[in-house]
Parts: sequence; structure tokens; C-alpha cells
Amino acid sequence: MPHLRLVLILLFIILNTISVLAQDKPFNVVNITPDGSKYIKFGMNLQVWGRYTELNPNSKIGTTEVNDAYDIVIRRLRLQAMGMLTDNIFFHLQLGQNNINFTQNNGPSNAPLSVMDALGEYHFSDKLHIGGGLTSWGSGTTRYSSNSSATQLSLDTPMYQQIANTSSTFGNRNLSIYAKGYLGDLSYRIAVTNPYRNTANNIGFNSTVSPETPRAQFAGILTYHFLEKEQNLEAYNRGTYLGTKKVFNLGLGYMTQANAMWRLDTSGSGVVHHDDMKVLGLDVFYDSPIGDNGSAITAYAAYNNAQYGKNYTQFIAIPNPAIADPALLNGSGNGFIGVGTGNIYYAQVGYLFKNSDNVAKKGRFQPYIAAQVADLEALNTPMAMYEIGANYYTTGTFGPKFSLNYQNRAVYDKSVLNPEYTQSDRLGMVVLQCQVSF
Repeated sequence: MPHLRLVLILLFIILNTISVLAQDKPFNVVNITPDGSKYIKFGMNLQVWGRYTELNPNSKIGTTEVNDAYDIVIRRLRLQAMGMLTDNIFFHLQLGQNNINFTQNNGPSNAPLSVMDALGEYHFSDKLHIGGGLTSWGSGTTRYSSNSSATQLSLDTPMYQQIANTSSTFGNRNLSIYAKGYLGDLSYRIAVTNPYRNTANNIGFNSTVSPETPRAQFAGILTYHFLEKEQNLEAYNRGTYLGTKKVFNLGLGYMTQANAMWRLDTSGSGVVHHDDMKVLGLDVFYDSPIGDNGSAITAYAAYNNAQYGKNYTQFIAIPNPAIADPALLNGSGNGFIGVGTGNIYYAQVGYLFKNSDNVAKKGRFQPYIAAQVADLEALNTPMAMYEIGANYYTTGTFGPKFSLNYQNRAVYDKSVLNPEYTQSDRLGMVVLQCQVSF
């Protein structure tokens, strides 16, 4: 009987979809009122990677130390529903999973769908929306602290902007109460977050995340929209508009949490020092069509000043093809030191080629380049990570696309004679992605 019910449900969905398509309406939107002002919208995003990675020194897969690896990854899976239930009440529910690969020896059954977003908000006016729940509205200080994964320009979002929040949880969501809105051409988002407690007690002479009861976290971003305004219904910012909008934004953000970090006094007395987490962000985003032939440019640049206390560093290894080993300086697998106390710079630019003169050929190419430079207190020289790649949109618009990306990252080492982190090598990673979304 359970299988019969499932078949009937799928049949209903298919018939309903055909019916809606026959009416020339979006198949993923159900209107509650005839004018469409109250609705429920459904969405899905699936990203599958085929990847080759040069692994960091001392990385292991199983019990074997290896230099490189091939793997297949489900980078992201998203299933969501959102909508306006009344004139004032909006909801957003999203289930998903990240980074399913062969390191999960028992298969994806060990990685069930998790609740990623669960929020409700009340709209007093365009100037003030107040909401709360599990959300990204209070995460980070720059644009891609909350990114729209289905519309990214580069293969992946600049993950350092999310990992910079040391107490964020799965997928950079937090339990927050927030306010947002538009004041003329200025949009704002502010939030108070109940941070997750760190469960690892790894105190040392350098600053690490404290496992003590966390204090409240405060974050906010102000964005000035010089040209067209962007949506503020969802927390997630687009990576590219494919020439459908003309956007030029300047953003300023700040995030702080008292006593988020701790470390031992270097005298050996056992005295524990606490440091506040303070992150400042400044970024600029530009997206515009070029002429009237469908070509477009997308450009983004960001600066972060991050203060986590003495010599704090954190590596980025997403998704990791090797056994996670936090004892390794760069992290295992494809990790690189991308977050820490100091200054972090990032930039990306992409060009969308014009529409084909052949109407039957709808596919379009969008090559891009990106780079991150982390000038951190603990590093002898700044860490630099570079990417080059291209997107191919099979229908010419958002939806199914293929991406090919090459990433080159700096690897660091240190010794007793040279206790500073010094660059010792550069390693690469090649990824072919297939994305299906609506």
C-alpha cells in the first residue's frame, strides 16, 4: 500500500504539472489567489561533480596515504517551498544535503536530507520585514555569505565568506531573529543569532573557537543600489543575472560575537585569554547587459578584515575527498588556509557571450576567472587561490547547465626551525559539474 500511495502521489504531481503547463503558467508555482499575490512556490537544485584532485601532503583515503584522487560528488541537493500565505506572512522551508561522496562508506543513507531553512516573517511594509527561524539572514558580512547556489558565476561560492562565521552550522544557517527592508535605494539586513556551541576543546597558544557557552552574535549588512534593485524576499544573493538586470551595488557589513575565541597565555601559566570575533566586510557587485545582442558582464570584488585573536587560521576543504584530519596544517585532501585573523581579498569576473544567430541553438557560454588572497597574521606570505572556468547554459537561461573549473591553491608548511607558516607548494583541482534546477 505505501508504494501504491507513492505512485498515486507522483501521478497527481505529473497530471497537475501537465495541466499547469497547458495553461502556460510556471509549473512550480501554485497560486492561492487568482491574482497570484498569495502563492506557494517550489524549487529544486542538484549539482553533481566529477573531479580530479591533487591531494595535500599526508592525505589519506582509507588507510592509504595518496597523492591524488578521482571522485564523484553530489555537491548540493536542495528541495524547497516558499510563499506568501497572506498579505503579510511569508514562509520559507528548505531541505537539503551537501557533499555526498565515496568517503561516506555506507552510502548516502548516512546523509539524509536536513532542514536547512525554516523561517517565517511578517511584512509591515517594504521598509520593514521581521522574521525568525533557521536562516542565512544573519550570516556573514558580504554578499556571498548568503549565496544563491543555482545562479553562481564561478563553480562554487567563495566559501571563506561563509566559514568566516565560526559558529555557523550546516550550510551556513543559524537560529536568528532578523529585520530587513528597503529605505529608498538602501537595503538593510540585521540579525541577532543564538550561536551553536563548539564541541571541540582544542585550546592552545594560538586562538581557537571556544567551547564555552556562546554569547549572542550580532550581524548586519547595508547595501546601496545605484541601478536596479535586487529582491529581498529570499536571503540568497544571485551570482549572475545573465544580462536580465542592470545592477550596481556597494555593500558594507559587520559581525561580532563576544568571547567567541580563547587561547592559553604563552608564559605557560595556564591562564586563559578570550578574544571577540569581529569581522568587517566591504564589497561591490556589477552585472549588466552589453549592447542589445544578449552579451553581459558580471563582476564582483570583496574585502574582509577579520579579527579572531592571535594567529587564528582555518582551512577550507569543501568537499573533502580524503579523510578529514584537522591536525594537518592545510587540512587534508583539497584544503587550503582561507580564513583567519588578517585581511582577505576576493574578486571574480565573467563574460556571457551573445545569443546565437541560429534560433535553434539556445546554449550560451560564460567564461570566468576568480581569485582569493588571504593575508593572514599566521602566514609568512599571503595565501593565493586562483580559478578559471566556464559555464554552458543548455537553454540559454537559468536551469540545466554544465561547468568546467580549474582551481590552483597554495600549500603551506612549518618546521621547528621555521615556526611560521611558509608556502611550500601549489596544487590543483579540476571539476566538471552538471547542474539541474528549477
